[in-house]
Amino acid sequence: MDRTQLTAAYRLISELFLYPEDRDTGRIEAEIGRLVEASTELRAPLEAFLAAPAAKSAEEYVATLELAPLAPLYLGAYLYEEPTSCRGAGMSGRNGYMLELANIYRHFGVEMAGGEMADFVPIIVDFLAISLEREAEDRIGLRRYFVETLLINGIESLLSALRKCESPYTYLVEALRVALTDDIAQMAGGPKWQPPADSDQPPVPVTVQNGLTAPISSTPEAGVEL
Repeated sequence: MDRTQLTAAYRLISELFLYPEDRDTGRIEAEIGRLVEASTELRAPLEAFLAAPAAKSAEEYVATLELAPLAPLYLGAYLYEEPTSCRGAGMSGRNGYMLELANIYRHFGVEMAGGEMADFVPIIVDFLAISLEREAEDRIGLRRYFVETLLINGIESLLSALRKCESPYTYLVEALRVALTDDIAQMAGGPKWQPPADSDQPPVPVTVQNGLTAPISSTPEAGVEL
């Protein structure tokens, strides 16, 4: 998969993970057009999602992903336990995780907008596309750290949750896994940033999941809002 296809895949998946009525049809059609020659491994789950009636259902989206969700679209929810107090929320591992994500976004010139949380899947996946196009901002392997250390375990847990409830959004995560596998392969052999040994950031567990290895900073350019 070349970089144009990989970027298009991320942008398409990010858009399709939005609430059905908020999706940009023009953007979806444009990204699909850029994936005409992509592998069947990537295209098959995307086409299956687009063909599923429930993929266009607001009720399905809310029931599965939003209200008392079976599979919340926030990766930190899969990596850290929910705090039991307001004080605990400020000191929680998930709060530190989201701060780390936001700092990495900022390193690549991306600022959060609209009050959304940094671990919201559509934001994460859109950032994968943006950062892929900003190689000059990543001489230290920060993007590789972001993908391999901060994302993979959460993505695998999200996929497991979606499979349990037989959601059509399973197809999107399966397509995302294909893209991430290719992305990781392209970054292999390059640098990978690591936090300082005395960092107090709670570690994200390191595992290997079906071929996906899961074991930040500089002055940002003009901010791009997600």
